Amino acid sequence: MHSLRLTITVSSSLLLLAGCNTANRGFVERPSQALTASSTPRSAASPTSALNTFNAARKLAWDAAVMVQQPPHSAVTWQAARVKWRQAINLLKTIPDDDPVAVQAKAKLAVYQANYTAISDRLTAETAAAERLKAAQTLAWQAAVTVQKPPHSLKVWQRASRKWQDAIAQLEPIPPTTSAAQQSQAKLNIYRHNYSLINQRITTETHAISTLKQFAEIADKLGNVPGNIKQPNPALQKIGISYEDYTHLVQALQQSFAKFATQPDAKSHPVYASLAGAIEDYQTVLKLWKAYLAFKAANNQWLYDDLYNQLVPVSQADATRLTQKYDLQTYSDGTKVSLRFSAWAIWQKTNQHLRQVQQKRGEG
Repeated sequence: MHSLRLTITVSSSLLLLAGCNTANRGFVERPSQALTASSTPRSAASPTSALNTFNAARKLAWDAAVMVQQPPHSAVTWQAARVKWRQAINLLKTIPDDDPVAVQAKAKLAVYQANYTAISDRLTAETAAAERLKAAQTLAWQAAVTVQKPPHSLKVWQRASRKWQDAIAQLEPIPPTTSAAQQSQAKLNIYRHNYSLINQRITTETHAISTLKQFAEIADKLGNVPGNIKQPNPALQKIGISYEDYTHLVQALQQSFAKFATQPDAKSHPVYASLAGAIEDYQTVLKLWKAYLAFKAANNQWLYDDLYNQLVPVSQADATRLTQKYDLQTYSDGTKVSLRFSAWAIWQKTNQHLRQVQQKRGEG
């Protein structure tokens, strides 16, 4: 829409409103806004009454023009000005063609009709802007309520994101010439910021889901090792998985967990502690395994018959921690634990915990 330029010419009592487009001509005036003079028969109008009518129309046009000086204005103001232009137009139409002021009246009529169209366009734009602002505020309120009291599932964060996106879409087309422009621009900045934050939470939640899924799949694999112990490979019969393969699994989980930890608010995410606990559990088995291999290398002549239990020397503090946390059985007066049975017990406990986490989140 073009900007509205108002020109009031005092000489000869002329008033012109220029610089407006001529779109939106479909306005129909309400009966209460029409003057009674429009129903007066033209043949009954005298030169004096026609001149009075002409001057009355010019007065209405002046009032309408002054009313919309220094825009923007509310829809109420544009509507009031629009009514005055319509009233002025209706008055001019009552002046007979053979009256001395008829020529001036026709010239004014063309100007007033153009001004009426321009005002109608501004009223339409102002009304639409107000409606858009109201709709955006409603969507923003719904988005804020949606994510109250986190944590939430991915679907909830996505629902809130769509509402913020829709609110932004409502505000962006609001013209800068409307009275809602300043407020809409301020809200637009806030809404875009909130939309960005919500999308960060979606990214974090997406990483949480994929990381938890990876952890759960490996936990299930390790948790089922005791049931799959009968394998043709003698190297696997000791625990059910080779040291090298297990080390690679733990390293893969550590890398995935480290990547997840870099996401915004990851450390406050509900699955973070469970994933960190799983890493600790798997590292505990890895430390026991390394300790056993070192002990075996140093006592090879003694460990020839240790294929089944694979006892690992541990400190009193470690024995107490392993017993309390994993309910492991100790041997040799609490100085050793079985690598084989300790690994199985830890893997099964971790698998059960991660399965519970998935079920609680509805992802199992």
